[in-house]
Amino acid sequence: MTGIVACALVMPRLAEAARARGLRLVPMTADRPHPRARVAVMGCDDDPRARLTQVRATGWRRPLLLVLPRGGCVTRALDAGADDAVARPVSAEEIAARIAARLRAGAEPGAPLQIGDLAIDTVERRVTRGGRAVPLLPREYQLLLYLARNAGRCVGRDELLEAVWGLRFDPGTNVVTVHVSRLRARIDRGFPVPLIETEKGRGYRLSPDQGISWTSAT
Repeated sequence: MTGIVACALVMPRLAEAARARGLRLVPMTADRPHPRARVAVMGCDDDPRARLTQVRATGWRRPLLLVLPRGGCVTRALDAGADDAVARPVSAEEIAARIAARLRAGAEPGAPLQIGDLAIDTVERRVTRGGRAVPLLPREYQLLLYLARNAGRCVGRDELLEAVWGLRFDPGTNVVTVHVSRLRARIDRGFPVPLIETEKGRGYRLSPDQGISWTSAT
């Protein structure tokens, strides 16, 4: 599934929150939903069932998140057929996180992870970029996979220590810095656009150069 989201919701900072999770918002028009979008988000100020009927009439059959007004009944929206629903007040970050979770839930187990021209075969544990094989040591692969599954989000050093090394304390070494440096040399060397970014004082980010997509294994 791709990181493209059909959006019919006006909310400050939603596009920014979506980008931080590797998602790209595209307008959702009433007559022609975006063909590459895999999830949609829209406001609903009236009857959820009527709103859903209107959307389905456009041919949209993929997951739909409804943002209800203050006091809106989430249960009613879900019973009407919404895949997810939330009532205001709600932050742009929560909506973006819900969309990202919906995309993860729709990904096929073991499906290859594609980020720009970087491909990770999670079954064979093979990595390629631009069609060229990228040999990685086991810890480098684990580090890349974690960054890829959090593409677009800055991942802090402490989080990486726990997720990749299983450490819930700081060992006082530069093990993360060293491994990220090695991984960057393998992934980005020879390519005009680097995928691994450093946010000084915060952590590291794998940038979704062309968006995140999950595809069936071949």
